[in-house]
Amino acid sequence: MNRTSARKIQLPHTIFREVAVLDGYLGASGPAHVFSAKLSNLPALIGEMMIAGESDPNFFQIDYKFTIGKGPIGEDLVVTAIRARADALWQEYKSGANVKNRERYLRVIDGRLLENPGLAVRTPAHQGPESKDTERLLGEDRALRKLNHRNIVRRYARVDDPALGPCILLEHVQGKTLDRIWRRRGENRQGPLPLPAVAHIAYQLAHALTHAHQQGVVHGELHPANILIEESPAAKTKGVVKLAGFGGGGAGGAGALPYSPPEFVAGGRPAPETDAYQLGSTLYVLATGRLPYEASSPDALREQLSSDAPHPSRVHHARPEISPRFEALIEGAREKDVKKRWPMSKIVEEITQLYAAKAFSIDDAPRGSIAEELVVRAQTDFALKDFFRAVEALDMAKDFLDGVPAARAEDVRRRFESLKGQVEPFRPSVEQLRAVQKKHIAPVDHLMEELYARYGKGEPILRQKDKGVMKGDGPDSVIVKRSLIDGILEHTSAAIRELAEINAELVGDMHRKMVDRASSQEEACSDLAKRMIQFGEDYIRS
Repeated sequence: MNRTSARKIQLPHTIFREVAVLDGYLGASGPAHVFSAKLSNLPALIGEMMIAGESDPNFFQIDYKFTIGKGPIGEDLVVTAIRARADALWQEYKSGANVKNRERYLRVIDGRLLENPGLAVRTPAHQGPESKDTERLLGEDRALRKLNHRNIVRRYARVDDPALGPCILLEHVQGKTLDRIWRRRGENRQGPLPLPAVAHIAYQLAHALTHAHQQGVVHGELHPANILIEESPAAKTKGVVKLAGFGGGGAGGAGALPYSPPEFVAGGRPAPETDAYQLGSTLYVLATGRLPYEASSPDALREQLSSDAPHPSRVHHARPEISPRFEALIEGAREKDVKKRWPMSKIVEEITQLYAAKAFSIDDAPRGSIAEELVVRAQTDFALKDFFRAVEALDMAKDFLDGVPAARAEDVRRRFESLKGQVEPFRPSVEQLRAVQKKHIAPVDHLMEELYARYGKGEPILRQKDKGVMKGDGPDSVIVKRSLIDGILEHTSAAIRELAEINAELVGDMHRKMVDRASSQEEACSDLAKRMIQFGEDYIRS
């Protein structure tokens, strides 16, 4: 509890009219502190919902003409009557006179509380004239009141506590954020999420956003830190997505910037097109295990996002096995040009068809469609002067040409042969780059994994058997067994040297990426050696 309002609270804390008891601190999220809580005075909570215009006072046998959407009750006499009746029912409940009504009360609040009675309560992180946290939290509350979808965190009610300010009562989702999941997989060198898992998440998010847009609600801060994956042992279905952070109540700031579309960076207001772009960027990160851009500062990142230049990399650069159709969905959603960006209706239609067909990877898709889509991919790569990827896509397409239906076979093969003729002059340089990748870059990846695995387990980075063995004495001594560190540095030096001999213009952007990768591997290894490795006296580095 590192912010003002959380430090003032001593848990357990009972909020206004004993409606709930805060019993644990879950952390800070966006403009709010989040607490775990248990419901207490159910009649009082129902009464406050009635006063807010969210429940019918006739349930308390109070004669009042109730209309959904009319707004809060303004008549003081009615408010007093509701609270008096709630107090009487609470006393009866505590005495055991109508304890069986608990299920009935929970159904009035929200039937889902019968299965998951746990609460998460969000309160403003800061209060005061200069703080906008209360305003953002109320914006979140207004947005959530309009929404009712299984993939959106459920809002139950709001009460105003004298000490904490507005308190939003939400379902307590037991699970992790997608931000934590994809970053932890990277740290543990598990690679990005499996493509079926990415599609499963995409399907749920697209339908949740469509529901929100139909209610006139735009998220505006969609990124992995605002998406939860439910992991409750009691959950009937595993891997259910819960979208949070609507109405300005999400975890924004610098963490949201990499997912922002150009028009948003330029100061535009959130719109459904914003959500489409942020969804595409989120799926890109989940599928590749990396952020869309690398920048030294937020200002540098804003400059890249605002540039007319296309994205520096696409999904198949990191996941060549992704089906062209699935990649088209992700890239169409995160299109920089808002006029060319896929609308949410198209995203939902396409992900629904992909999900039904389970066509997430090349191995899953029909052979005929693969050949055609790979030819299109190669044409796009060639137009972008990414000759390495163009050759790669054509080589893959060749294996699927025999599956093209007869009606289209001649046209597809003609386009394939035409493009092959254009690409072939670049193949020798591409093959040189492939050789460097196979001979040096890939082995270094393996060796670095071993190095970091030792580091993560707290083991010695340099084991005795890894040390160089000295043969001979004096100036003629030589190393006959090289260490793990020397092996990495030898590979990276050779890779940088051989890459310098390849004409980058005949390969494309992959050349720069491979140079950057070899350099970063060398730097990381050297840094690790300097900081952590103590060489024995019998070790001489040549």
